[in-house]
Amino acid sequence: MCYKPLLLLSSLFASLLIGSIAQAEKPAKAPASIPVKSLPKPTPVSFQRDVIPILTRFGCNQGSCHGSQYGKGGFKISLAGFDPELDYDHIVRQLRGRRISTTDPEKSLFLTKPAMQVPHGGGLRLNPKSASYRLLVRWIQEGTPAPLPNEAFVTKLETTPPERILYKNDPPQALRVMATYSDGTTRDVTSLARMNTLNDGVASCTPEGIVTPINRGQTAIMVRFGGQAAIATVMVPFARLTKAQLASPFPQNPVDLWVTRKQRQLGLLASQKCDDTTFLRRTSFDIIGTMPKPEEIQAFLVDRSPNKREKWIDGLLSRPEYADYWTLKWGDLLRSNRNTLGVKGMWSFTNWIRAQLQANSPVDQFVHELILAQGSTFTNGPSNFYRVANNPQDLAETTSQVFLGVRLQCARCHNHPFEKWSQKDYYQFAAYFARIGLKGSNEFGIFGGEQVVRVNNYGEVHHPKNGKRMYPTALGAQLASLPDDKLPNPDAEGDRRQKLADWLVNKNNRLFARNIANRYWGYLLGIGIANPIDDMRTTNPPTNPQLLDHLADVLIKNSFDLKALVRTICNSDTYQRSSAATLENRLDTRFFTNYQPKRLAAEVLLDSIDYACGTQEKFPSLPQGTRAIQLPDSLVGSEFLDTFGRPARLIACECERTAEPNISQTLRMMNGELVNRKVGQWDGRISKMVQAKKSDDAILIEIYLTALGRYPTTKERSVVQGVLAFSKDHKLVFEDVLITLINSKEFLFNH
Repeated sequence: MCYKPLLLLSSLFASLLIGSIAQAEKPAKAPASIPVKSLPKPTPVSFQRDVIPILTRFGCNQGSCHGSQYGKGGFKISLAGFDPELDYDHIVRQLRGRRISTTDPEKSLFLTKPAMQVPHGGGLRLNPKSASYRLLVRWIQEGTPAPLPNEAFVTKLETTPPERILYKNDPPQALRVMATYSDGTTRDVTSLARMNTLNDGVASCTPEGIVTPINRGQTAIMVRFGGQAAIATVMVPFARLTKAQLASPFPQNPVDLWVTRKQRQLGLLASQKCDDTTFLRRTSFDIIGTMPKPEEIQAFLVDRSPNKREKWIDGLLSRPEYADYWTLKWGDLLRSNRNTLGVKGMWSFTNWIRAQLQANSPVDQFVHELILAQGSTFTNGPSNFYRVANNPQDLAETTSQVFLGVRLQCARCHNHPFEKWSQKDYYQFAAYFARIGLKGSNEFGIFGGEQVVRVNNYGEVHHPKNGKRMYPTALGAQLASLPDDKLPNPDAEGDRRQKLADWLVNKNNRLFARNIANRYWGYLLGIGIANPIDDMRTTNPPTNPQLLDHLADVLIKNSFDLKALVRTICNSDTYQRSSAATLENRLDTRFFTNYQPKRLAAEVLLDSIDYACGTQEKFPSLPQGTRAIQLPDSLVGSEFLDTFGRPARLIACECERTAEPNISQTLRMMNGELVNRKVGQWDGRISKMVQAKKSDDAILIEIYLTALGRYPTTKERSVVQGVLAFSKDHKLVFEDVLITLINSKEFLFNH
């Protein structure tokens, strides 16, 4: 019985075998013809498209390695691969070709060093089993082809996804990077691009583009490839909002709408609006740099009209102090100072700036006139722009940073490591100023020091590497050739700056409008949408791009009216938020859930001390009554202003004005001669009130209104009244109160 299954299987196998033999004995049919095509040959390895990106990705050509000024270990290549011809020469030909072995590619020093097969100071950079290593081997096997002169170059990078919300403990997100080339082709360059996070406290990023959330906040993943840069935004919410919170209606005001949208993405809730006295003080300092008067505060508090805040803002914009305060701001930006311009030139420049602001000239016209300025620096104020910076390179850097928010300085020596601007872009932009010259004039006397800005008939800018003549070209534009590959005549209109000025302020030039909008938002809110506010590069992205675009649109639609921009920002709920953080938004400093307190500028602080004390500071060579915000430059003598960070106006950077505290400031405020003298001055506010025999309560109220812009609280009243009850000299008590208030954060900061 147990052998029957085996017998059955044997007979079955036999029948199958016999059947297959019989089938084999039949005459075979002719096989169908199958065309065999040769496999496509792999695309040859390109030095520019493949080799340099590998060096960039693994850090070989960065500033800390072989891309530094003198290289490392006797081997130097260009920073981030900006000079392919130089790199090829140093890799393939230098040291008699010892870095490359065409007979045994994997023995090339170019490979054995980063693979740590021989000692390498930079450690292991290249895994011999990696695709990048194999690609470099294939490049050597193919004979190390050199860079081609007309090879397609990268014009754009795109990341997928461009924006992602990741909660803590969510799985990682992989990024994909696509490059678009000048010939229209696209390519997945994820494995070749260099990727790293801008804030590893929020999210980490591996070289392969794997993003992992770490902590609450927002950051960008910086992607670089082929001289271009892009970012992917990663948000890690602070909290999970409830369905009711997410379903609440969005604000109608577009500014508040975009701000609220971002806050909800990040799980943030905004603080309530500030009270009326805070609003009055905040807007007064932000718009006119001046403290509101007690009678203005009292009238505003009893006003019951629903639009009283809008009317107050309109009133501030029409006051003469508006031009004084913003002349100070623009004077810093344009570096109006007597050391560079002479006293007459400085006054000419400053008065022109003030006249433009008094007339509310559109900022595009203001800048257009400035760029095209020529003539006497004494009689034509804007001509002094060409004395502050007086060579094509400095003029290019100043113009791009002040009016476009683009810092070109890095590109003077090499391609920008964190931006798309190349060395060629830099010198093409500088070429706009190649024919601007200065000559002396005796019209104001032989020792007058007058200079005349003129357009010369000669002057060019040449590329420092190859010596080629550079043709004026706007940033981000490609110079179009005429038929027969001829270049256009840059001087056809007589002054090549005409095309620059037209392009610079054109409404289609988003760089200009976004830069102005971001600066003014930063001035008013204490922090820009992009920070620093004069560094608007791709790899320093705005925290809220849609908000920035909306403000740029507001500027353009209102014909570049700066007052309209200020009005739009100050009328928003976002600007009018309380500076008091809530439990939900106490960790936020970048997404405008509350107003960020900012220390009063040096000039505003000195004026505020004068106003609270009822005194007037006398400045050298200026009439009595001149306020600090009216000073023409930073060389009007004042140790107080220097101590509190007024800029020297030597560089075109917002960072020159500092608000960092130091011990010298503390000492000057607490027991410095200036503050103590003003508080107790015989004709000061307290002395006059005591002499007029005002009541203690009236004096206390006026001190609080002039110093802090509000009434004293019940507790504050009771404390002062308690001291007064045991004091014979009430004047000294009130002086102590005033000096205490002047040293408080509430006085020193706009909140």
